[in-house]
Amino acid sequence: MGRKQLWDRGEVLARAMGLFRRRGYQGASVRDIEEATGLHPGSLYRVFENKDGLFRAALDAYNDQVVRGRVREHLLEPADPVAGIRSFFTSTFETGPDPDPGCLLTNTAVECFTVPQAADAVHRGLETIESGFAEALTRARALGLSSADLDVEVSAAQLLALYQGLLVLVRAATPVTKLRTITDGAMASIGHERDGQR
Repeated sequence: MGRKQLWDRGEVLARAMGLFRRRGYQGASVRDIEEATGLHPGSLYRVFENKDGLFRAALDAYNDQVVRGRVREHLLEPADPVAGIRSFFTSTFETGPDPDPGCLLTNTAVECFTVPQAADAVHRGLETIESGFAEALTRARALGLSSADLDVEVSAAQLLALYQGLLVLVRAATPVTKLRTITDGAMASIGHERDGQR
């Protein structure tokens, strides 16, 4: 009979996500992975084959749980799609006193040239975000909340670029006032400015 698995895959991947967000792929040693997940090398390699396998699984879980969850919460579900776009930006830096470990997609994209096997997962995650922006912009235009001649495809790509840049600045401990100014610029780029909304 096979040995009973005494650990939860979802919990292991959540801990691995946290480690890779803080340390990156290169910065996370096998010992770090063991300490973060609570698993010995034998268990890790039996299930994930190697560090690369665990990293890919963590990226897939991040896309499924974090990226899709944020896109749904901020870009797909809000009745006011413009407010949703704004909150998608501001929620990255108005998070309280604890430092944000950053977005695993963004951190990996910066490091991706050394982790080519992660490129597909990064692209999938970014496409999910861009599609979310496009959906919110389409609704905003239909509701008259943005410029009537807004090019949804171009604007969604621009918002994605601004969002990724913002995440890098968040990781670099950029002052919140500057991050809010960048967010205001992103909102102005879609033809919407709302006084007092920060």
